[in-house]
Amino acid sequence: MNRLKDFRHLTVFTLLAIAACGRQATVTVTVAPTDTTVSEQPTATIVQSHSTPEVSPSPIVLPTSTEITAYGPTDFPAGINPLTGLEMASPENLERRPLLIKVSNFPRGDRPQWGLSLADLVFEHYTEAGSTRYSALFFGSDAERVGPIRSARFFDVELTRMYNAIFAFGSADYRVRARIFSSEFADRAVSEFPAGCPPMCRYDPANYNYLVTKTADLQGYIVGLGVPNERPPLEGMAFDSQIPPGGEPGLLLDLRYSLAAFTHWTYDPESGFYLRAQETGADQFEVAPLEDALTGQRIAAANVIVIFVLHEYYLVSPEMIEIRLYGRGPALVFRDGQAFSITWVRAGQYNVLTFETDDGQPFPVKPGNSWIEVVGSTSRVEGPEDGSWTVRFGIP
Repeated sequence: MNRLKDFRHLTVFTLLAIAACGRQATVTVTVAPTDTTVSEQPTATIVQSHSTPEVSPSPIVLPTSTEITAYGPTDFPAGINPLTGLEMASPENLERRPLLIKVSNFPRGDRPQWGLSLADLVFEHYTEAGSTRYSALFFGSDAERVGPIRSARFFDVELTRMYNAIFAFGSADYRVRARIFSSEFADRAVSEFPAGCPPMCRYDPANYNYLVTKTADLQGYIVGLGVPNERPPLEGMAFDSQIPPGGEPGLLLDLRYSLAAFTHWTYDPESGFYLRAQETGADQFEVAPLEDALTGQRIAAANVIVIFVLHEYYLVSPEMIEIRLYGRGPALVFRDGQAFSITWVRAGQYNVLTFETDDGQPFPVKPGNSWIEVVGSTSRVEGPEDGSWTVRFGIP
């Protein structure tokens, strides 16, 4: 695994500004039909970084990974979650569809969110105006409350197809909504209207009137509609509690989607997890620990995976982005205090996201939950310096 070194010999892409901010003209970009064949994507660049501010982990009780040897990418034993590699206390949970739920990250007043610590996978992606949003995938565990739920984006269509999921969202731009409800999963798309409460309910601490859901209510709603709810094919990821060779120190990831949206993932050797801290808005450096309002736990991840994916403008104003997550492209995996340069693969429209080494072998992530940070293919990577990495988001 020498791609970390190889990247440093590539041409350095200049970090592009968030091009749509402040523009008034409306520009329509014609979007070609998606080709889901495996193809190479543009490669990100790694250069040496300057020092990065440190974050001290909070003494929060964290989830712990079950001790195992290795599972996947196929032939998972009964009771082993193919999205986390963990043995489930309630294996019957693995016999249903996953739930993909759209969760807010901005405005900052929506934090802390409910339920994110119980998701198997969380995808963070760019939306517009320098901000990000989450698509949280729940499969092995239920959550009594998930939210605040916000509006969908084009990217959620791809994620729903990848995991054959039930998709819950608040609303959507009419163009996004048209794509969702003209899709093959329209009967599994659940919005506040017309679904109503339950499963999509209003919760009103301090008069914010948040939209939230309960995962069991979503499952029950779909079953009540007569929609098939059997487990779809979800194999493809590989897991190993042993650290693979070829990594470099990966103790801190400073991820910057914009001047207003940035995150620190700091490795905590005591728990073996990466702890999340978010910008506060005070300046371009200050971050604060992010917790789950449902569980009270610090948001933590066994794996933080940065995938570099082509982003294209569907519209410049209002800013609407197409994220072309198909084929293959470069990725950085942070696990166990180490960083690995690998390849992400989406082999087909209905295939889950998988990871490979340079020689095409499955790359094993750590058993446990994963946060997947989706950045543009021209995003700039700086590092490592004393185990610290910086990723600066860019759009072509």
